[in-house]
Amino acid sequence: MHSIKWLPPIRRRHLPVSNQPSKRGILVVGSINSDWVVPLTRMPLGGETLEASPIQYYAGGKGANQAVAAARMGAGVRLMGRVGDDRHGQQQLEALNQEGILTSLVGVDDKCSTGTAIILVEPQGQNRILLIPGANHALQPAWLASHDDVFQKAELMLVQLELPNEVVEQALHLANEHGAQVLLDPAPVRPIPETWKGWVTYLTPNLIELAGLTQEPLDAKSPTGQIHQAALKLCRQGFAKTVITKMGERGALMTTLKDSYHCAAPKVQAVDSTAAGDCFNGVFAAMLLEGCSDREAMKWAVRAASLSVTIQGAQPSMPHKAMLKVSGAGSV
Repeated sequence: MHSIKWLPPIRRRHLPVSNQPSKRGILVVGSINSDWVVPLTRMPLGGETLEASPIQYYAGGKGANQAVAAARMGAGVRLMGRVGDDRHGQQQLEALNQEGILTSLVGVDDKCSTGTAIILVEPQGQNRILLIPGANHALQPAWLASHDDVFQKAELMLVQLELPNEVVEQALHLANEHGAQVLLDPAPVRPIPETWKGWVTYLTPNLIELAGLTQEPLDAKSPTGQIHQAALKLCRQGFAKTVITKMGERGALMTTLKDSYHCAAPKVQAVDSTAAGDCFNGVFAAMLLEGCSDREAMKWAVRAASLSVTIQGAQPSMPHKAMLKVSGAGSV
């Protein structure tokens, strides 16, 4: 059995009142990784050796990224997860605490290394990611169930598929049991179990993930109508009440059983698209809790994700709310 220990409290920076966790705030159940970013002039061919630029290290993981994105918008955020008993895990926790995120339910596993993502980035900002789960896969359903009270305090829960299915299912069950809305990021993509039907409020795939979930031939050039029909299939099957398809430079498309809404993205010079989808999810969640409608929250999220791709790294690229106000996010 893995031994789990807990770090002593880390001194947090003083937070403004608006960023203090509320009674019912955001709960993120998710992955915490160390991102190793390798900039390339191009992707190597099979069997080819290609010289790369110096490797860069960043805090990452879909769960941690989404927590940071929400916290920088002023939301109160608690993160549940696992890191390894190593230098990378300590660094991730210190970074999260500096953001004002509550990490008391992040365990330190002495049998696993901290999760690692090796990210290959092309000059245009496109990336390819190799994921080594590490301690993320040491999270257990029974441990989530033993912290039932945390789910009672959540108004909205975010969860991703970088965790084992049984852990995600337990999180979905507990969130629904206590009336929390659920945002599920189906990445990395794999089939969604039938048992999860009716549990997801918002499903947020990108085009590749939507194609994988629906077996529809979608790509970056697919017409919006075709993308809507694929997303509508998931709504009709009961996998989500609302599907928000993240379409990169084309913005995002919201699909429900009643209608659809497309929010275009501003044109930017992308340097690194890593965690743009995580940025979208965290900002969308934060703005929902602030009282925005789904469409208004999506406008903020599209603007934030667009800004994030102009900055290198995952968590360093998450914008603060003041940056979005200057760019006019709320009036797209």
